[in-house]
Amino acid sequence: MTNDIEPSQPTAVEVRRPIPPAPIHPLAALATIVLDNVFGVFEFADPLALLLTSAVVGVLGTVTTMMIQRHLSKDTWGAAVAKGLVMGIFAGVPFQVTGTAIGIPLLAWAGLHELIKLPLLKNKPREQLPPVEDIIEVEATPKP
Repeated sequence: MTNDIEPSQPTAVEVRRPIPPAPIHPLAALATIVLDNVFGVFEFADPLALLLTSAVVGVLGTVTTMMIQRHLSKDTWGAAVAKGLVMGIFAGVPFQVTGTAIGIPLLAWAGLHELIKLPLLKNKPREQLPPVEDIIEVEATPKP
């Protein structure tokens, strides 16, 4: 019997994000904001045009979000249709505030998720890491 020691694998760095991913793709949130602002033109023109525009914008918001969620976020068809219906309803409400009030926080959430990244060393407990002061001193010493 031999006592072979297996070489240790290098520690992999895993990215840990304290903010979970947004439930809606950022492009779908942006599309909801843009479609919501279509009502700025029609609110003052004609109330009947407002009803027609509301229905058209709702359908466009549903289809746009559904396709983005299905093809870019790789959601299942059920989840994509559900998210599409919710965002389509928010975009189709005949006021500019509703879709924008939902789209901006979702867009900010997705941006913060990508912006804040904390590296986490895998397979190495925190106690074994050298203190920050030691790392700085080692880097600051000149090499002969």
